[in-house]
Amino acid sequence: MENYRPKLSISGQVAHMKSQGIKFEVITEDEAFHYLENNNYYFKIKSYNKLFEKYQYTDKKGKYVNLDFGYLVELAVLDMHLRHFILKTCVDLEHTIKVKFLRDFNYSKSDGYEIVEEYFNLYPEAKTKIREKGNSRYCADLITKLEKEHYALWSIVEVLSFGDFINLYELFYDKFPNSKNEILFTYPMRNIKNIRNAAAHNSCILNQFTEDCVGININRKVVTYLSKIKTIGTDQRISCMKKQVVHDFVTMIYVIDKSIESEGLKKKIIEELNLLVNVRIIKHKEYFIKNSDMKTVYEFIKKVVDNLSNE
Repeated sequence: MENYRPKLSISGQVAHMKSQGIKFEVITEDEAFHYLENNNYYFKIKSYNKLFEKYQYTDKKGKYVNLDFGYLVELAVLDMHLRHFILKTCVDLEHTIKVKFLRDFNYSKSDGYEIVEEYFNLYPEAKTKIREKGNSRYCADLITKLEKEHYALWSIVEVLSFGDFINLYELFYDKFPNSKNEILFTYPMRNIKNIRNAAAHNSCILNQFTEDCVGININRKVVTYLSKIKTIGTDQRISCMKKQVVHDFVTMIYVIDKSIESEGLKKKIIEELNLLVNVRIIKHKEYFIKNSDMKTVYEFIKKVVDNLSNE
C-alpha cells in the first residue's frame, strides 16, 4: 500500500536500525532484541534518533553519526527519571499555588460564590467535568455535597483539574488584582501544565530538548531571572530558551524558587533535582560527549540548577 510502512518484527526492527548506521556495541543485537521485546517499544526508542546527526556527503550519507543503540536506551531511561521528577514536583507546586491562591482569596473582598458562578458561565464544561468525577469513589462524597449546596471557591479547587484551576485562577486575579498585591505566575503556570501533562501522558521529553520552537512566547519574568545568573551568557540564554521543553522546564525551576515557602519541601525538591542533573544524567556522559547540541542544553540547565542550589 502506498505511503504505508511495513510491519517489522523485532528482528526486523534491529536490522532496520543497523541499516541506518546504528551500532550495537554498548548493547549487543541479542540484548537489543530482548529490550525491545520486554522493556520498551521500537517507536518510542527510535524517537531519540532525532538528537543525532546523519552523514551528509560521504558514502555513508543518510546514516547516523556515532550512534549506538545503547545511547538510545540510556536516553529512554533518563527520560523516565525526568518524567518522574516533573510529575512529583508539579504535584507539590500545584498544592503550593493553591495554598497561596486561597490565602489571597481570604484577603480579598470576594464572597467566593459570585466568582464561581461567573467562572461556570465562562467555562460551562468545567461543571460537567466536576459532575463526571462524581463517579469516582475518591471524589463522590465531596461532589455530592457540592451539588446540594452552592459551589464555593474554596471547595471547587479540590475537584478542578489543573488546567481548569488555571482558568479560575486567572479570572480571580483579573477581578481582584490587588489581593494582597500578589499575582503569582499566571502565564508560567500554563508552561508548567504543558510539561506536566507531557510527563503524565508518558510522552518523550528529552527527544525535543534540542529542538527550536518557532513563535515561542518566552516569559519575561523567567528571562529576567536567568539574566541574573552570572554564569549564563546572553547568547546561551537566547539560544536555549527558544526550545519549548527547555523553556518550560526552566520555568518550572523558576516557580520552584519563587513560590515554595516551605524550607523542607524546597530543600527536598532541590536535592532530587541535583541528583537528576548532576549525578544521574552524567552517569554515561561519554555517550553524548560529541553531541554539541545536547551538551549546550545540558550545560545551560545545569547552570540554572546550580544557581538554585547555591542561593
